[in-house]
Amino acid sequence: MDKNAHTLIAVPTNDEVNIFPKMLGMADKMFIYELNEGHMKLVENRNNPYAKTQQHLKTLDVYELLHDCAIIISAHIGKKGIQRLEERGVKLLYKKGNIQKALQGVIEEL
Repeated sequence: MDKNAHTLIAVPTNDEVNIFPKMLGMADKMFIYELNEGHMKLVENRNNPYAKTQQHLKTLDVYELLHDCAIIISAHIGKKGIQRLEERGVKLLYKKGNIQKALQGVIEEL
């Protein structure tokens, strides 16, 4: 992945400090970060209207919310969700804990 390209990264959170510890689609908010030339910047805070729902094909609804993100950082994603997201070319990274520490690790990994 090109560190110099504008890449959007979605991170689920409820407390705005830590990555949401449960399934991706259950988080109240999705922080959207832009990776540009090795730097991360929070560009948007999206509310997840599907956080409390359990509809069939929920992943696809959550994906619509994150359609412009190339990378999703999450603690957990369901089996079907992983398959559906990967089919759409989304890179999935599994991290827990502090968002800023996780993002720093991602910059170093890419």
